[in-house]
Amino acid sequence: MISRGLPNSFGAFQTFYIKDLIPEQTTSSVAWIGSIQLFLTTLGCLFGGIFIDRGYLHGLIAVGTSLELVGLLATSFSTEHWQLLLAQGFCVGLGSGLLGLLPVAVISMYFEKKRMLAVGIASTGASFTGIFYPIVLRYLFSKIGFPWAVRSLAVFILATNTISMIFMCLQSEGSPEGSRFTVSHLKDPAYSAFVGTFTLLMASVVVPFFFIPEYALQLGISEAMAFNLLVAMNAANLLGRFIPNILADRYGGINALLPLTVVSTIMLIILPWIHALPTLLVFSLIYGFSSGSVMVLPAPIIVNLSPNSAELGVRMGLAYICAAFGSLLGNPISGAVKHDGSEGAVNEFKKVWWTAALIMGAGVLALCSTRRLRVGSWFGKGCA
Repeated sequence: MISRGLPNSFGAFQTFYIKDLIPEQTTSSVAWIGSIQLFLTTLGCLFGGIFIDRGYLHGLIAVGTSLELVGLLATSFSTEHWQLLLAQGFCVGLGSGLLGLLPVAVISMYFEKKRMLAVGIASTGASFTGIFYPIVLRYLFSKIGFPWAVRSLAVFILATNTISMIFMCLQSEGSPEGSRFTVSHLKDPAYSAFVGTFTLLMASVVVPFFFIPEYALQLGISEAMAFNLLVAMNAANLLGRFIPNILADRYGGINALLPLTVVSTIMLIILPWIHALPTLLVFSLIYGFSSGSVMVLPAPIIVNLSPNSAELGVRMGLAYICAAFGSLLGNPISGAVKHDGSEGAVNEFKKVWWTAALIMGAGVLALCSTRRLRVGSWFGKGCA
C-alpha cells in the first residue's frame, strides 16, 4: 500500500511546483500531473486484477516497481511541466496502479469474517506514507534539493517493494486463462450502483489533499504549517482507514461508509468559512478521518457484492477503471473553477471546495441507492 501513498502526498509536490519549480503554471495545469497519476493508479488496478486472477503476482510487482522507479528518476531530472506530466503523472501513476490492488486482493483471499478489518490494517500503509512523504520531502527539498530528494524516494520504494515481493503470495495459483473481462458484470444493479458511487467519491475525495497546502499558504500561514496540515490530514486518514473497518465487519461496509461520506461532504461545504490555522487543523483531522473510509472500504464492499470469487479480480478491476475517470477529472475540474486570486484566498478557493462537495454529495445519493438495491431499504435495518 506504500505505492497508494504517492497520490495522497502529491499536495507536497504541487505546492513545491507552483512555488519554486514551475511557478509560471496555473494551479489547474499542475493539478493535472497529480490527477493523471491518481487516474493511472486507479486504472492500473484493472490490469492488476486480471493478472492476479491469472496468478502473475511476482511479475506484477516487478513490472510495477520498475515503472515507479523509472518515473521517479525521470521526475528528478524534470524542469518543465510536460516532463513532470510524463514522468510523475504517466509513468509513476501506471506503476502504482499495477501495484495498488495487490494488498487488498491478496488479503481478501485469506480473510472472510474479519475481511474489512484486515484490509483496513493493510491500507494504513498508504496513510503512513502520506504522513512520512510530505515531512521527509519538505526537509530534503531544502537540504539536498529536489532531484536528490526524489531519487531518495525511489530508493525507499525499491527497498519496500522488494520486501513485498519476497513475502507476498497468492492463496491459490490462479488460472492461466483467468476470469474474462466483460462489462456484463454491470448488469448486477447493486454492483453497478456502487461502481457509480465509487467513481463520484474518487472524483472528490482527494481534492483537499491536493489543494489544502496552497490554500493555507495564500491565507498567510507559514510554509511549514501548510505542509503540516497535509501531514495531519494523512495522520487522521490512517485512523479513518482502520477504525471504520471494525464497524464494517459487524454492520456492513456500506452502512459504515455512508455516514462518513456525509461528514466529508459537510466538511467540504463549510470549508470556505474555515481560514484560521486552528480551525484548519481541526478540519484536516476531521476530513482526514472521514475520508479514510472512502479510500479503503470500496474494495472489500466490491468483494461482498461479488457472488463468484473467481471473478473477484475482474469485478474489482472494472470498478477501478470507472473510478479512474473520476480520479482523472475531479481535481482539474475543481482547480479550473478557482478564481484568479484578486478576491482573496477564501473567495479564490470557495468554488474549489463546493465543486468537490457537489460531486461527493452525488456519491452519497448513489451510495444510498446501492444500499436500497442490496438490502431492499433506504435507511432501515440490514447489513450492507
